Amino acid sequence: MLTRRQFLQKCALTIAASYGGYWRLPSTASAAGALIPVPVYHRVGEGTGDLTIAGGRLAEDLRILADNAYLTLTVGQLKEHLHAGRPLPEKAVFLTFDDGYLDNYAAAFPLLASYGMTASFFVITSLLGQPGRMTASQIMEMSAAGMYIGSHTVSHRPLATLAKWEATLELQISKACLEDLLGKEVGAVAYPCGSYNDDTLAAAREAGYWAGFTVRRGWADTAADPLAMNRLPIFRNGRRLAAHLS
Repeated sequence: MLTRRQFLQKCALTIAASYGGYWRLPSTASAAGALIPVPVYHRVGEGTGDLTIAGGRLAEDLRILADNAYLTLTVGQLKEHLHAGRPLPEKAVFLTFDDGYLDNYAAAFPLLASYGMTASFFVITSLLGQPGRMTASQIMEMSAAGMYIGSHTVSHRPLATLAKWEATLELQISKACLEDLLGKEVGAVAYPCGSYNDDTLAAAREAGYWAGFTVRRGWADTAADPLAMNRLPIFRNGRRLAAHLS
């Protein structure tokens, strides 16, 4: 198992080897777009912070989705819809979790597996293995089980507050680190604190991302810019998922 130091060293070597080798995917969404709910969770447990919801509440949300015949999209399905125009299921939902907290592995992952559902987890690469955060081996296990691991940048700094070159490095290095660790393409990013601007979108596109998620409230319109998709924040004291779906 990689130590955190070994992981970060490997990231540095990967980015050094690939720097400047940008590649680009099509940036236009399918003309036949769709509106889909993209809930975003953070922590799952018994804490009292607004980012934390109880495990029982997450279980209730998943039960509601199952009872109402919602299908959780995989990243592959979303990508094929955005870039090849493949239709989505009638009741599609794209579940996301931000920040890479340990309870995502300990609590959310087993619940999702019990319902046969999939979700995307956006992790901060510099915090992997830190107290209260998922480890490299845990996200590898989740990835192998069908969960998607995406970028939440290296340091979680709000990207719109950075110079474009700094934002580019945050996006490129986190992507390269995760791809090296997982052996899979990482083409989706969730912007820390929902912070982004035109330079951020350009940097994400240049770095090879094909999807970007904000915290702008609303259903995601897949006919709009796929690098600035809306989500539905789920907070301890906020609206329940069922209310967002009605």
